[in-house]
Amino acid sequence: MLRRRMARAGVAIGMLAVSILGLSSPASAAPTSFVAKAVHASGAGRLAVQATGGLSWYSRSVTATSVRFFANAGECGYVSVTGWQGSTSIDYAVYPSGSGYYCGGTTGKWFNIGNVPLDGSRVSGGITEVLVIVFDVTHAGQGYAECYRSGSTCASYQW
Repeated sequence: MLRRRMARAGVAIGMLAVSILGLSSPASAAPTSFVAKAVHASGAGRLAVQATGGLSWYSRSVTATSVRFFANAGECGYVSVTGWQGSTSIDYAVYPSGSGYYCGGTTGKWFNIGNVPLDGSRVSGGITEVLVIVFDVTHAGQGYAECYRSGSTCASYQW
C-alpha cells in the first residue's frame, strides 16, 4: 500500500514538473529562423539590406535570437521586429533605436543586434506571428519575413 502511494506521488510530481517545464520551452513545430532582404529591381537586382536571425517561441512570447543586419556598400537601412496576434500588434522593436540608420559604407557591413524579446504575456494566446521588415532607406525598398507559430518556415517577400 505504501509503495502504491509513493508511486502515485512520484507520478504526480513528475507530471507537475513536465507541465511546468513544458510551459517555458520553445514550441517545436514553429519556424526557428528567418531572413528578410530588400533587393533592388523588385528582387532581380543587387542586395541592398537584409536581416537574419533565429526564433524561439514560448507559450505567449517570442525571442528573435542572434539578429544581424547587413547593409551593402552605399546602402542604409533599418529593421523592425513585430509580434502579432491576428491584426493586433502586441510588441515591437526597431533597430537602430532612435532616428539613425545602419549604413554599409564603401564595402558593406554587418551589424550585430543580438536578441530581441517580444512580450505577449498580457494577451490570451500570446504572439502567434512575427513580422520582420528591413527598410532600404536609400532606395525606398522593403523586404519581409513573415513567421507564424503554426507554420514550419517563414515566408519571405519584397515590396
